[in-house]
Amino acid sequence: MAKTKKTAAHKKTAAPASKRQVTAPTPPGPKTLKRQAALPPVETAKQSHFDERRPDAPSTRVASHGRQLAKQVRVDAAELRRAKVTLVDADRLELFADTLSAAEESWLALKDQRDPGGAAATRDPLREGRDQVFAALRTFARRNPDTQAALDRIGDVQGDDDLMNDAVRLLALAKKHRADLDGTDVTEERLAEVRRSLIRFTAVRAGERASESASDEGSPAPATAQAEDQSSRTARRARNRAFWMLAELDRDVVARGQYAFRKDAVRQAKYRSYRRSEAAGPADEESPAAPEKPAPK
Repeated sequence: MAKTKKTAAHKKTAAPASKRQVTAPTPPGPKTLKRQAALPPVETAKQSHFDERRPDAPSTRVASHGRQLAKQVRVDAAELRRAKVTLVDADRLELFADTLSAAEESWLALKDQRDPGGAAATRDPLREGRDQVFAALRTFARRNPDTQAALDRIGDVQGDDDLMNDAVRLLALAKKHRADLDGTDVTEERLAEVRRSLIRFTAVRAGERASESASDEGSPAPATAQAEDQSSRTARRARNRAFWMLAELDRDVVARGQYAFRKDAVRQAKYRSYRRSEAAGPADEESPAAPEKPAPK
């Protein structure tokens, strides 16, 4: 009997303890959602399909439209809530537009790159820009301990790969500290120059590595046409994917904006789709364009 009572007592105390350990998951707050929006897009089967789908407009046009649309979303944020458009969508539009611009420049630089030994000519501008942004953040973001700790981790340049990684991280920090850098010589134009230097240097280094790989396999020292074609094809597919990820989000926001202002023709006119064209580039001839629905009017 004593053993039975002990078991019953144990059951009575064990159940509440188990309940106390169960907690409901905390829903993500606005800051968490914004950070999630800033993460690189996750690879999906649908995005892989984008790789071989030819853009229906020049990348520069669509990237510009996406950035302008993001600004308009911020202006109309209150009215757009009922159309299920939020500031997270504005952040994603800007992120996807930046991704597309970088992918386009990388593809063009790699496609046009002819000198496998050209890294030396592109390294110096990137190193100069990297050092300038690093010094500016040390000076003008000194009150932010997280940023200073990140700069400590970046440290000195240890090689080409380190230089490219540093530049990526510093450009992200510079975007975060845009307000701190206002009024300095690290302007938006200067950051764009550094970004272009990074893209050129990355493309040239990719060409050199393809050449080195071909040489290791017994081919002549310069990159073979096959290796160059493969590198260019990979870059083109990355550009295509970036294009369609932005285009689909852009069209979705446009359609919702037109719905939100369906009774206000003046404000609705600010949510027009980008102008499409039959082709965006000669190198995409091997990737037939998929049929498209007409743009909303």
